[in-house]
Amino acid sequence: MSQALLEMRGISKSYGSVRANRGINLTVMPGQIVGLLGENGSGKSTLMKVLFGMVRPDEGGIVYEGRELEAGSPRAALQKGIAMIHQHFTLVEAMTVTENLMLGWSERGGAWLDHAGTAARVREAATRYGLEIDPDARVEALALGEKQRVEILKAILRGAHLLILDEPTSILSPPEIALLLAFLKRFRAEGHSVVFITHKLGEVLEVADQVVVLRDGQVVGDAPTAGATRESLARMMVGRELAPTAPRSTSNPGAVRLQIEGLSASDASGVERLRGASFTLRAGEVLALAGIDGNGQAELADALAGIIAPSHGRILLDGVDVTRGNARSRLAAGIAYIPADRAGTSLVQGMSIEDNLALRDISSTPFSTAGRIARGALRKLALQRMHDFDIRAASPNVPARTLSGGNQQKVALARELSRGPRVVIAFQPTWGLDPGATRFVVESLLKLREQGAAVLYISSELEEVLQVGDRIGVLSEGRVVDVVDRADADLESIGLALAGARKEQEKELA
Repeated sequence: MSQALLEMRGISKSYGSVRANRGINLTVMPGQIVGLLGENGSGKSTLMKVLFGMVRPDEGGIVYEGRELEAGSPRAALQKGIAMIHQHFTLVEAMTVTENLMLGWSERGGAWLDHAGTAARVREAATRYGLEIDPDARVEALALGEKQRVEILKAILRGAHLLILDEPTSILSPPEIALLLAFLKRFRAEGHSVVFITHKLGEVLEVADQVVVLRDGQVVGDAPTAGATRESLARMMVGRELAPTAPRSTSNPGAVRLQIEGLSASDASGVERLRGASFTLRAGEVLALAGIDGNGQAELADALAGIIAPSHGRILLDGVDVTRGNARSRLAAGIAYIPADRAGTSLVQGMSIEDNLALRDISSTPFSTAGRIARGALRKLALQRMHDFDIRAASPNVPARTLSGGNQQKVALARELSRGPRVVIAFQPTWGLDPGATRFVVESLLKLREQGAAVLYISSELEEVLQVGDRIGVLSEGRVVDVVDRADADLESIGLALAGARKEQEKELA
């Protein structure tokens, strides 16, 4: 039997009273893909940060290629051939693809950095691994899936033998997911290894050789994927059978709450992504829009929330034109927004749970009086919302950055939904969440819909779109198309519409 590529031995890590990892052992063999599963807060990301040197363990050690790996040093990990692709990318947006890859590594020509040589290597690696990208494109103009390819190519060109991927498919369309999984198989065929953190059990069963399941910071399952099923993996993750989803009540929509007429908007690079979108949203219904990154879904959500100004079109809320209103006025009018990026947009990571929950209420009575913050009232509010939304933390004083992704999203939900909004804009609200947290988010939004709110649910998760929406539509090339009742929608037709939209968009941009 060949020697293990990686052995993590007895890894333990605590943050105050919270034990993120508890004596974890993990082995990865050469040419092996390991699926690392677990609910949010189970310790997966902490364990991988220990492996990559971002976090120093309290106990335990790491042996890589038969030698002990220096703890707490990303540089040492990179030098040994370990690379990590994070959920939130580490690229310089204003630079080109090639310039990003030259940071810390490059081909050299005499005393000068060889831009042409680096670009040539980018093209060669992109073609070899099916990760096509323009080396001269500016990163800020790339879609999320393309940015991920840049991160992967950066790791490959720096000699990665062990690739750590943290929820890599959460931002991808079905065709992009197929491309990534094909890359992983090709990478493994060359003798390299992968640790693949995901909540998508079907993907684990397709590409992983071994599955390791964490729960409460401990390994509760370590077995070959051969013979495993989605049900058996889910049961190991949560330690119980997931209760069946309660039957949905029939939608009984009321009057038109939100009317969008010919709305257009551009991204940060000035490229028009939203191109004359029109639709209506009624009180007491969920309109679920399936959208691939780059087809205008981010611009639609931001325009409706008042974060960016549309270039054309109108937004009517209960018949009143609110097109020119800003984010503050939209909030006051009863529009709540749940962005895709909970870490960078929804929450202030350095602030406590209590302060994040109070961001919408801090200037109102009884939370402030004569310019002074009423801490007692804020604490009471925080404790109530933590209870109502099952936010799991030692106290309201815990910084948001220490929470799992699921608990961070619950903080954002608690702040936005507790105000009783008339309209909710939910953009990729389950991105990177485990099955339990995903169910909580969906059920919270459906509960609000039953109370009469209008919910716009934008997601690239096709099964989720079909599950959540009363009406289903596709966001294609900046326009809302093919809106049908839930009973008339099916996964295949939506997937084909999305794939076709993506293909046509790529032709247009070529």
